[in-house]
Amino acid sequence: MQGSDAIEQIKQRIPIVDLIGKFVPLKNLGSRFVAPCPFHEETKPSFSVTPNGYFYCFGCQKHGDIFTFWMEYHGVSFREALEQLAEMAGVVLDERRSPEAARQAKERRTRRQQVIDMYRFAQKHFWQNLSSPKGAACRAYMQGRGISEKLLETFGLGWALDDWHDLTGALQRAGFDVRLAAEGGLVGISHTSGKPYDPFRARLMFPIRDTSGTTIAFGGRIIDKDSDQAKYVNTSDSIIYKKGDHLYGLDLAGQAIRRTKRVFVTEGYMDVLTLHQFGYANAVGGLGTALTDQQVKRILGYSPEIMLLYDGDNAGRKAALAASGKFLAQGASAKVILQPEGEDIDSLLRTQGAEAFERLQAQARPALQFCMETMRARSPREALQWCKDFIRGIRLPELVSPAISYLARHLGFDERELRRGAQEDFEQTGARTPPAPAGRGQAPAPRPALSPIEKEILRCAVRYPERAGDIANMGAVLLLASPFARSLWTKVAQARPGEAGYDLEGEERAFWDRCRGLEAPERTAPDMELRALQNVIDRHYRKVQKSSLSAVLRQNDGNGGLEAGIAYLDAAQETPTETK
Repeated sequence: MQGSDAIEQIKQRIPIVDLIGKFVPLKNLGSRFVAPCPFHEETKPSFSVTPNGYFYCFGCQKHGDIFTFWMEYHGVSFREALEQLAEMAGVVLDERRSPEAARQAKERRTRRQQVIDMYRFAQKHFWQNLSSPKGAACRAYMQGRGISEKLLETFGLGWALDDWHDLTGALQRAGFDVRLAAEGGLVGISHTSGKPYDPFRARLMFPIRDTSGTTIAFGGRIIDKDSDQAKYVNTSDSIIYKKGDHLYGLDLAGQAIRRTKRVFVTEGYMDVLTLHQFGYANAVGGLGTALTDQQVKRILGYSPEIMLLYDGDNAGRKAALAASGKFLAQGASAKVILQPEGEDIDSLLRTQGAEAFERLQAQARPALQFCMETMRARSPREALQWCKDFIRGIRLPELVSPAISYLARHLGFDERELRRGAQEDFEQTGARTPPAPAGRGQAPAPRPALSPIEKEILRCAVRYPERAGDIANMGAVLLLASPFARSLWTKVAQARPGEAGYDLEGEERAFWDRCRGLEAPERTAPDMELRALQNVIDRHYRKVQKSSLSAVLRQNDGNGGLEAGIAYLDAAQETPTETK
């Protein structure tokens, strides 16, 4: 099943009240349901959900259907929302493939669900281990680290026994396929004997969950400080888990992030637990690796205020530098909380308390300032390479030129050389608009305002994207002159059936909302609106033709060009006729 058919079936199978009610405490009020808005801080029930499939906030004006809610609440793209909700609803996507492809897709879904079931079983198994006499050492460790019983339960922590076959045997006894468990990253397969074994042994287990609260991976921490084993062992990527797409604790931190409009981003599992225990429930972790573009986009989907919180050693500062560059490249603002040398947030909070952490927050440096200070302490060669990498990573073309000017000014590089290097990079990759030769500090050019004809064309296209072909046949595309108009038209016209509008952001999304929001007229007369647009376009072309005709006649007047003028007059008779 594809496009609008799948979308409509998902909406029918997942009532919006039931879906939103899982994340927002809805109360019935007549024919609708209300609650405080999950997208901005408030106490009044301005967030309204109607059983006909829409939500609206009278405070922040966010509105939409179940797909919009899922995208906004979980910080995912429309394609991710479609796939996740389709799986939840049991709707099969892309069924217009061959029978063999459809069979394989069904098999993949079945295997995914089996792996998810195994992870659910494993989490319960690790929890039971922790509660048993065999978990005494781990319980003592957590007590020594100050992890409360409530926090332990909230994060679902567990204990993997010091046994090569504890979990493997439990899975087999429960009837699970351990070979599939190996594909899911839950067990290992010996290269010599070919037999399954437990990769997590004698470790405190941290369940890694997606934003809906489903366990999809584990992180395991060794608790014996004298052990020569790796401090952490993490689940590898699998059919249900890709490390670079997720953040530790986001399923629990989401509401707090939206309420406070701030997110603390740190590295380790224990850092996240400690922050939550001390009241900073808006904290997430990067799963032990450098932040990816996808993780950055997900974080920005939740909050505009980013606080980067890394250890005070060289490795922590290096991680803070990399993370700063990622957020700045997305056009976001972030701050870096610099901890004392040798300190981490866990030790700081437990030895000095929240007051010391609040003082550190007050001294947080803007990420760009932190980057400049760090680069000035490096060799010119390192700093130049960092500048090139940073410019190459910028995602918004309009930021390239001012970024080059800023870097050159603050790091003492020749601006022309930086621009030349960026231009060469663009010519090699073609991945981005090349930097304009602007002067120092020049701001990006403002987007041109829409002409009246552009507004009419885009309004109709947004209201009826399924009729984009008809609109194009009117000659409308030739009249879209501004970059904004062409960009919005392309996204609407090329969207899959039923998916138009979900990938829009900023001003494009605002334009869409004005044309299709609650205050816009109902979309019940597409033929009539398209006929009206045809008339507008025809009148515009006649006006252009008359203007051009007058110019030709003036040019030919007295120059012996009467024959050319008459020929143009003949051509001008073939003007479009107004649609009745």
